[in-house]
Amino acid sequence: MIDESVWQELETHQQTSGRSTRRLHPDSPHDIQVSVTHPALRRMLLLGTDARTADSVRQEIHGLPATRGLQLDLSSVSGNHHELQVMLTDDELAEVFTPLVSDIAEVVSDAPTTETAAKAAVRRYVRWQQLLRSVAREGLSRQARCGLFGELHFLLEYVFPAVDQYMAVSSWTGPRQTNQDFQLPGAAVEVKATTARSARTIQIANERQLDTADSTPLALAHVVLDDRRQGLGRSLNTLVDEIRSRLTSSPSAAQRFEGLLVQAGYLPNQRDLYDHDRYTPRRSEFWAIGEGFPRIVEAQLPPGVGNCTYTIDVSALAAHSLTAEQLVDLIRGTHG
Repeated sequence: MIDESVWQELETHQQTSGRSTRRLHPDSPHDIQVSVTHPALRRMLLLGTDARTADSVRQEIHGLPATRGLQLDLSSVSGNHHELQVMLTDDELAEVFTPLVSDIAEVVSDAPTTETAAKAAVRRYVRWQQLLRSVAREGLSRQARCGLFGELHFLLEYVFPAVDQYMAVSSWTGPRQTNQDFQLPGAAVEVKATTARSARTIQIANERQLDTADSTPLALAHVVLDDRRQGLGRSLNTLVDEIRSRLTSSPSAAQRFEGLLVQAGYLPNQRDLYDHDRYTPRRSEFWAIGEGFPRIVEAQLPPGVGNCTYTIDVSALAAHSLTAEQLVDLIRGTHG
């Protein structure tokens, strides 16, 4: 992760035109840098590539739609040296650009080859384009707000008591579109939140969401919320601020949390949209995913079948119930 101080240092006035740079992920085999141009002070993420890689991604970049405030370019530097450049073109997105850069750089750093690194960077940039378009001026949809509240409620109530703050925040992988919302060293948890009055079914997004093929213990959490406009419950902003207050003693965890919020679509300039809806947790239910649990998994599908969305009836899950204490033990890694 990088923070505002890195940009400010790079923006320090210099006498000649050009750019200031700092390398990210020095242990990575890839040339990943953040940069600021002078005198325009444009912030950029740079990924060094060779000519062959540039040719393989050029057409893919050319076909991308424009996004206000962001620009993705491929530039020839010299000879066989090219750069993939992600540039901030509108300062209104400055608070979004930092987590965007951190996210793309982190994804790229572990890529096995220069070509896979460049393609991973383009895919991640497209993901951010889609996020910014989907959030739009109206902010998160009502369903997305409920889902985010449910994940943050789970983080605060069940993950924070089990592990240290940095691990707790880092385990929240839902904003990165992983198969489960929380992934810890020894367990994973998928969180489903709903405001439905008769919340007796749970919708599963795909055949990998409840798959335990890698033998990692997996749990399913169902958070049922009461949703009232200007009600007595907590707003999304209130819950975010409560978590922020918990993280004041851990700057690294706080910084990571802010980046994940943006990836979840909770943008700093849209905070006023989330003051009115209030949520009150009505109940939370937990189940261990294992033998006999009703689910669809990838290994059971016939060839050519995928992207299976399905619904589970809660009444069929009694034999798999976990208590809150058992769930925390699972998260902590002390179960069994």
